Amino acid sequence: MRRVCDLNKLECNVLGLTWGVWDSSIFDLRPTIILGADVLYDSNAFDDLFATVTFLLRNSPGSTFITSYHNRSGHHLIEFLMRKWGLKCVKLLDGFSILPSFKASQLSGNIQLVEMALMSKDNA
Repeated sequence: MRRVCDLNKLECNVLGLTWGVWDSSIFDLRPTIILGADVLYDSNAFDDLFATVTFLLRNSPGSTFITSYHNRSGHHLIEFLMRKWGLKCVKLLDGFSILPSFKASQLSGNIQLVEMALMSKDNA
């Protein structure tokens, strides 16, 4: 992640988090964008992930969470957890549509890119 930021001449604060661990550093974070790569893998960790992301989004009004997932865990579970934690899908893209065809042909299943944000009080 740091290398990508450097290559694009972006100033980014790259920080690894353990979902559901509330150490003192998390309370000072005010991210604009939270990026997650293959974080929707182990369904046992989903609640911790969504709790942490929701906390960070509430601490940073207007921020978003962007991640990808391979639909091996069940799309309906992710939809349920978004509703449970007061999140909404802002954008959903088919991951295969942005991959070169030779790479996409080597994968199976359904890869999605998703952008999530807090649900407004009116939509909750």
